[in-house]
Amino acid sequence: MNLDPATEAELRSEARQRLASQQTWHEPDPRMDQLRLIHELRVHQIELEMQNELLTETLSSVNALRAKYHDLYDSAPVGNFTLDLRGHIVELNLRAASMLGMDRAKLLDRPLREMFAPSSLPALEKLLTSAQNSTEEVFAQSLQILRPLPVPLYVNAQAHAFVDVS
Repeated sequence: MNLDPATEAELRSEARQRLASQQTWHEPDPRMDQLRLIHELRVHQIELEMQNELLTETLSSVNALRAKYHDLYDSAPVGNFTLDLRGHIVELNLRAASMLGMDRAKLLDRPLREMFAPSSLPALEKLLTSAQNSTEEVFAQSLQILRPLPVPLYVNAQAHAFVDVS
């Protein structure tokens, strides 16, 4: 784990303090190499334990944020799709599955293009291509979704690309 020098120095200082409070003897005489080495190893061990505590706290925070994001994504009043570079559905929220009139699990890894009327495909292709080639949000209007219901559904879509760093 790479920490900035100030944080690393702070952790080391606190590790030394914790070690001093845990032992009945003080820092060894510098001439005693073995005792000094043991002391430094114990300081380092406590430093690692403290880093582990920080990592555990950070992981808990990240997991809480991930759960919050998932709840927001899933309960959004608009349909949301996450697509891979091929245009296949990687993730979608409940509203999107409802708009398509299908079970969410059956939609995963299917091309989004399959969900739109042939007349809307050129506009959809342009939207997806523009999103991949731009850092800006792009928009398309009046795309017709194919649904098992007899009533047609037209949507306005916006898209933007992002890089998944995980």
